[in-house]
Amino acid sequence: MTEELNLKELFANFIRFNRRHSKLLFIFITLGILSVILFQKFKIPYYETKAICMSGISEYERQEQIEDLSQRTAIDLINHLQINIDNRDFAQISRVLGVDESIAATIKKITAEQLYQQDMNEKYYALNKFEILLTVFDNTKIPDIQRGLIYYFNDNNYVKSYHDKYTQSNTKLIRDIENEIELLKDIRIEGAKNSLDISSVNIISGKDGEVVSNQIILLSELREELKVKQDLLQPLVYVQEFASVDQKEDDILVWGLLGGLISFLFGLLTASIIEVK
Repeated sequence: MTEELNLKELFANFIRFNRRHSKLLFIFITLGILSVILFQKFKIPYYETKAICMSGISEYERQEQIEDLSQRTAIDLINHLQINIDNRDFAQISRVLGVDESIAATIKKITAEQLYQQDMNEKYYALNKFEILLTVFDNTKIPDIQRGLIYYFNDNNYVKSYHDKYTQSNTKLIRDIENEIELLKDIRIEGAKNSLDISSVNIISGKDGEVVSNQIILLSELREELKVKQDLLQPLVYVQEFASVDQKEDDILVWGLLGGLISFLFGLLTASIIEVK
């Protein structure tokens, strides 16, 4: 009961203190909010957009799809760009993206993060996709930056080396499968011929013939799957391109409230010093 009365008395004293210094507090809060509004109005506007991407790098590296490692190398390549942006080294950004320096200078921030999906057991697992978050000062340059990121991945020496090895390995595997298919076709033809000769051992007929035919079908499907995979697994592919944005990010309300709160606290401090004196 005593504690409750003390809290009520403390609150009442706080209200009376605010009333005594209401003019001073009003001036502080007004100046704080106006300062934030003026700053927000005159600062350079920026635009935020995002894209969903896939990368074949993890496949080139023969990396297992475990936890958050699925697209780790691709994500690291994107996040590494932010170092140059923070250092305002737009000449380097221009070089690696293959764009004009004036376009590179419009990038305020760029980050990437792994995408996850929740299963029926409420466990999250990494997808083979990741998200790129892009903030720019000029929304008309978004398509140029989007193309620049593809150039950045394709021109990276590490990525090119692994991509070339993957392509060579995959091409050889496709060629071996095609040779195997031709061999099985020859066996099937020979088996059909031999099945006409009653005196000979029937190499392949009936059930055995179906087995070989099924093997040919399975190998053909695998060959086509590998071909499609090789075409799709590029260093960087956009599943969903950067959205076109016309609405600039405006934080006036949030920063205005925060500015008002900070100004109110400074006003309380000033009023307390005045009363002590």
